[in-house]
Amino acid sequence: MNNKDGNIKEKLKQALISTARAISDDFRINHDFKENKNSKKFDFLDLETLNSKKDFIKARADYDSAALKKKFSSSKIYKDNLPNNSSCKSLYSIAEKIRYETLGGKMLVGIKKNLEENYYQILNQKRKDQLKNKDDVPVAEAFELYMLKKFHNIKLNSLTNKMLSFWEKDFDKSINDHIEYLKEN
Repeated sequence: MNNKDGNIKEKLKQALISTARAISDDFRINHDFKENKNSKKFDFLDLETLNSKKDFIKARADYDSAALKKKFSSSKIYKDNLPNNSSCKSLYSIAEKIRYETLGGKMLVGIKKNLEENYYQILNQKRKDQLKNKDDVPVAEAFELYMLKKFHNIKLNSLTNKMLSFWEKDFDKSINDHIEYLKEN
């Protein structure tokens, strides 16, 4: 890496950290900021891996999401309501992430844009060879697509629409009666 690249990456790191401080209302965040999936602590983000626009979009979204988790999520409440079943745990985790990201997207349009760009990028990278039935699509993957569609208003592509189609009626049965309440709260 040459000096110019190092300078750009350092400026990017400072911008991401400053944004995370502002979003999370935690001005103690330092260079070690990146979400640790198991807590509200943060680990060092390796900016050496930023080599493309896709990497930059992902980094912005990851920083925004981690800051929103710090601002809007309580680890005590999360743990108190965590289901025992491992499948349910993953669905609960997805729902919680969508919840705090939705709150942040309502708070700041830039956050919403960063998260949406990242999700569209993720959706466009999905590849499935053969989708014939429900067994070909893990419930957690379908649930995340459902939550993105319902709460982030992400427009799914043909592949992700097909993936969701196997599960959507089941999710609707459980959630549709409560969807407006969930969106408002």
